[in-house]
Amino acid sequence: MIRLQIDQASLTFKGTRRLGPLDLDLELSGITAVLGPNGAGKSLFLSLCHGTLLPDRGAVRWQGQPARDSRAARGVMLQSPVVLRRSVAGNIEFALQSRGLPRQVRRERVEHALIAARLEDRAHAPAATLSGGELRRMSFARALVTAPRALVLDEPFAGLDPAASQVMEAMIIEAAAATPVLLSNHDLVQTRRIARQVLFFSKGQMLEHASTVAFFADPQSGVAQAFLQSQLL
Repeated sequence: MIRLQIDQASLTFKGTRRLGPLDLDLELSGITAVLGPNGAGKSLFLSLCHGTLLPDRGAVRWQGQPARDSRAARGVMLQSPVVLRRSVAGNIEFALQSRGLPRQVRRERVEHALIAARLEDRAHAPAATLSGGELRRMSFARALVTAPRALVLDEPFAGLDPAASQVMEAMIIEAAAATPVLLSNHDLVQTRRIARQVLFFSKGQMLEHASTVAFFADPQSGVAQAFLQSQLL
C-alpha cells in the first residue's frame, strides 16, 4: 500500500484551467481505475500524479515526497509506447541505465520482466518488429523492470484486440498483487472486473472517488450516472 496526496493542485494551459483544483488523500493498493469521457483530464491527471507535469498551484506527494522528486520510485507506461532502435531486451534494460546497478543484476531484472510480459521468446528481436500488443507488453515490462513502488499506466489496453487485452489484463492483475497500480481505462466492463476503486473525472474535475462496487451500483453524480448509462447500454 502506498499513499498519494494531492493538495489543491491544478493545471492551467494558455490561461485555461484544464485540471483541478484537486484534493485527494488516497491509499493505493491493487488496481485504481481513472474513468471519464474523452477530454475529462485522465491523462493529465496521471501525468500530474507521476510528476511529468507540475501543478500551477498546490502539491502532489507520494509517501510525503514531491511527485517530481520521486519519479524513480514509480514505473510509468505511456499511451504511445516509446520504441528505441534496439532489441526488445535492450529497450527494457534502457530503463535501468542510470541506476548504477551491476550488469548481472540488470540482466536478471530484464529476464524477469520479459517473463512477466510473456516476451522471453522475443528478447533478441528488434523492437520495431513487434506487433502492437507486443509493444504494449514491452512498455509494461520497461515499467516493471525498475522494481517500482507503484505503477502509473495510461490507457494500457488502448488499441488491443480482445486476445491481446486479455493477456495485458492478466499481467497487470499479477503485478498489482504486489505493486499498486493507477491506470486509466475506457472499458467499463473490464474496469468493473479488475479494479478495487474508481476515480471519476469530467471536465478536469474529480467528481467521484468510490470503491468499484459502490461506483457501479450507485454513482452519486448525474454526470457519472449518464456516463455509465451511455457506456453500458
